[in-house]
Amino acid sequence: MVTMNKNRTARLETRLRPEDKQLIETAAAMEGLSLSDFVLVAVKHHAEDVLARHQHIQLSEMVSRQFTEMLLDQTARPPQALRDAMRRHDEMIESD
Repeated sequence: MVTMNKNRTARLETRLRPEDKQLIETAAAMEGLSLSDFVLVAVKHHAEDVLARHQHIQLSEMVSRQFTEMLLDQTARPPQALRDAMRRHDEMIESD
């Protein structure tokens, strides 16, 4: 049986239906993993997928082009709130 026990001290507990536990135990056995190792591998993989989805912005080609055009537009002016914030920042820097 493969073990991945390297300085693992934190615990995670859950309640589940007996049939769900049996399903997971069967799959773990087929992979040659303990129940804990199997669950840890599956949960870590899913957690990494979730974090990756939330850390990246995907734009359609059309929206990507519009965004790029806005960035490159030399005639565009920043919104008034941004201009005010830049002015306050400059005043704070000059007063130091």
